[in-house]
Amino acid sequence: MKNRGVTDTLYLINLSLVWIYTFLSLILSILGPLIGILDYSFISIVCPLIWAEISVHTGFIIWKAKVENLSKWTGKNIAQNASMNINMDI
Repeated sequence: MKNRGVTDTLYLINLSLVWIYTFLSLILSILGPLIGILDYSFISIVCPLIWAEISVHTGFIIWKAKVENLSKWTGKNIAQNASMNINMDI
């Protein structure tokens, strides 16, 4: 864990917080009737948002790895042009 970069550390923190919130939401929805919670709208709004955010974060890491690999194998100029390109090649 000490040799990881900032992006990897932030990603692991983000992923663990998303899973913690998801499990707490599941537990709260199971125990909610016992403790008197009737409104679960915060779960139905926040859960899709946090999973969408982790998806964007994952996409950023994949894009960053693509640009870094281009700079390693082809040269700096091509990597800089690829990072500015809006249309991503698959």
